[in-house]
Amino acid sequence: MNKELVSKRMQTSALVVVAIAVFVDMMVYGMVVPILPQYALSLGATQAEIGLLFGSYAFTLLLAAPLFGILSDRIGRKGPMLWGLLGLGGATLLFMFADSYWMLVHARMLQGVAAAVTWTAGLALLADLFPPESRGKVMGLALSGQAAGTLLGPAVGGWLFQWGGYHAPFLFAAGIALLDAMLRIVLLRNVPNHKSEPQKGTIRGLFSSRSFLIIFGIVMAGAAIPAVLEPTLPLRLERVMGASPGTIGLLFMVPTAAYALVAPFIGALSARSGNFWVIRAGLLLTAVVLPINALPDSLWMQVSTLTFLGIGMGLLLTPTLPELALAAERSGARSYGTVYAVYNTAYSAGMMVGPLVAGFLADWFDLSFSYLVIGILILAFLPLSFLGVPGGRSNLPLSK
Repeated sequence: MNKELVSKRMQTSALVVVAIAVFVDMMVYGMVVPILPQYALSLGATQAEIGLLFGSYAFTLLLAAPLFGILSDRIGRKGPMLWGLLGLGGATLLFMFADSYWMLVHARMLQGVAAAVTWTAGLALLADLFPPESRGKVMGLALSGQAAGTLLGPAVGGWLFQWGGYHAPFLFAAGIALLDAMLRIVLLRNVPNHKSEPQKGTIRGLFSSRSFLIIFGIVMAGAAIPAVLEPTLPLRLERVMGASPGTIGLLFMVPTAAYALVAPFIGALSARSGNFWVIRAGLLLTAVVLPINALPDSLWMQVSTLTFLGIGMGLLLTPTLPELALAAERSGARSYGTVYAVYNTAYSAGMMVGPLVAGFLADWFDLSFSYLVIGILILAFLPLSFLGVPGGRSNLPLSK
């Protein structure tokens, strides 16, 4: 009984730490969004250089995730969880004192590395401590922290910038990072520092799994959806509806809020009905709703379409986290750090590819056609999902 109680405490501590960690990470990520473009312009940056500045986060996330995934398997999760926070603090200080464009780029790149460390070790820690039947619910709760941070970050950053100038948001970010550090040290003290024996060919084995490959592609597609909207939809909202920057910012909060609200329920649903069935519902909903987002001529219609898009993203992405762990186990790999490093790699790849495809199609054709093509590409994963696990149930053995 006492052993079970301690185990529950460890699980709760780990879940609280990871949820708050991803919340802080995404909040600081979002806080700089309304600040950086204007500040970079004041330092002489061009529009293309500002695009590079924002893309540098996903680039370093893509490169760093595999390295820190393998490292967290070798040395355990606790150290990387603290390193990620140190990296985030260092990035915040670089932003605060940046007096050149390239200092901003280096800060954004360090922010991407910090995210790679925190996300990879944090998700692996949850997979270590929770059994397969409860991972869906737990991952859904953790992703609520991500969505909440994404939701609040731009609003908090913009308000602090207006209230206290350029340095105020970064002072606030440093303060919440310090509080997060204290929390991680206290709560992780009694949590086991799980390590995995190095497995030769782990990544090769993962990518020989049909189910794992399909999930990898689905994660890329899901990550690309918000990245597709960010550089394209604001221009239409301003042109068609005369929306102000403040209104556009509020509209972009809608899908994130919807995602945050449904993620815990989706995690529990996927644990009961099977991850792939929920993922299929997400593929279908996002493929249908994404093109519709280019059609509304009123703000309320746009709010409705963005709400359904947020729900679709929750259905699509939340079950991929526990399904990745299951696919790895079926392929014989239990190095969860490596597994979730691959998740971060797929996510960052989607963040980079999405805006490029959407921008190219919107330039050559129009926004409606661009969203329609991307919706069709997302829908193409629907028949592929039936090739992952026979019958779509996650608890069945993998068919190769």
